[in-house]
Amino acid sequence: MLKTPHIDHRYQGELEAIRTALLRMGNRAEGMIRDAARAMQVRDLALARSVVSVDAELDKLEVETDALCVNLMARRAPVGADLRLVTCALKIVTDLERIGDLAVNVAKRTLDISNGPGLEVPPEVRQLADQVLAELQAALEALRDQDANRARRLRETDRSVDASHRRAFDRLIRVAKDHPEQFERALAMTNVCRNLERVGDHAVNIAEMVVYQVEGTVVRHATEL
Repeated sequence: MLKTPHIDHRYQGELEAIRTALLRMGNRAEGMIRDAARAMQVRDLALARSVVSVDAELDKLEVETDALCVNLMARRAPVGADLRLVTCALKIVTDLERIGDLAVNVAKRTLDISNGPGLEVPPEVRQLADQVLAELQAALEALRDQDANRARRLRETDRSVDASHRRAFDRLIRVAKDHPEQFERALAMTNVCRNLERVGDHAVNIAEMVVYQVEGTVVRHATEL
């Protein structure tokens, strides 16, 4: 990530600690949703359980990052780009923590639908999972590199994710209609799709914060990033 030089090296170190903690949390959240999607696709129950078990670690990282931000604001009274870094970090950690929760939801639904033979994961659901992972990765790379242009492109990607979510949902509804014995599994998988789609929404939130952090431009609720 881009660094803001300071004569006060201790202050600079505190800013770097926030950046590092934020990226660590992003890597953990991305790993959780990646593992949850993988567990769903290959019915790996052990991997699904591991996603549930590591959520506490992500929660701990959120608390630690919040504390770094609050302490710096109280002690240093940052302004300008430094203040944007801290305020954005406080918002981004909330999105990352929620992504972890959504990964846990996917993992738990995987445990439900993988218990015995039945409905396989349709290709539309696999495509949705792949797109969401790519979207989240792009948002985190934009955060790491402080790339506002890449962050702005996330809105178009999210439209594609929304369209894939609709296709996956429609496919599962057809499966439930044509195969009533698979209704409960299909219903659980629609919940998986909804959770994946929400991950995409949080990725866009992160991208919006990157634009604000880099440019000082508020793009939330705007038609375009």
